[in-house]
Amino acid sequence: MFDSKFAINSFPKILAVAPTTIYLAIIATLIGFLVAILIVIVRERQIKFLNPIVATLVSFIRGTPIIVQMYVVYYGLPQLLVTLKGMGFDTNPNGLSAMVIAISAYSLNASANISESIRSAYHSVDQRQYEAAISVGMKPIRSLTRIVIPQLIANFIPNFSNLFLDLIKDTALVYNIGIVEIMAKANIISSIGFKYIETYLDALIIYIVICWIFAAVFQVCEIIVRNHVFHAQEIV
Repeated sequence: MFDSKFAINSFPKILAVAPTTIYLAIIATLIGFLVAILIVIVRERQIKFLNPIVATLVSFIRGTPIIVQMYVVYYGLPQLLVTLKGMGFDTNPNGLSAMVIAISAYSLNASANISESIRSAYHSVDQRQYEAAISVGMKPIRSLTRIVIPQLIANFIPNFSNLFLDLIKDTALVYNIGIVEIMAKANIISSIGFKYIETYLDALIIYIVICWIFAAVFQVCEIIVRNHVFHAQEIV
């Protein structure tokens, strides 16, 4: 029988750890975005030696579940630090927190997916616009900042929004390495009271609200950017 009182009492306890979920998703996305830019530069410029390595890494990350990646980082990163310490580097393999490991794993995952979204957005911009701007005397930098990049951002935001929302939902797996976030707190409370549907429903509602808020923010950003692109093209 569904215990509404238990669900109501559990809700604020689960909501209290929501900042952990949001923090992990935002930090991992920011780091992943910076790494993604480097990946895009390597792949678009076809840099020798680096391009095949990066392409293989991106393919591996996009082709495996994030929980597998998290376990690889969880067990592999300390081993890497031990190896580096044996080579004379000043590393401390015992000082890694679960949050650092989670951020590392989720940042890698985000970097691969975001890099592909950036490349897709870049190739969706008609390059003839850039060439036309150059032909009429506009400087390359100005052509990029006024024509290419605004359109790239406008095309990138919808995919980026989906990737970020997916990352928020994927943080539900970090309880496997000891981080108490929304799903972990729901499991802890439900195991104490043996009332699982109540706490999982609380978690579901919290995830929906968080994702809805961020989706609305990204939608507003997309509208603003597309309006900016439209006015910029009118001026040009």
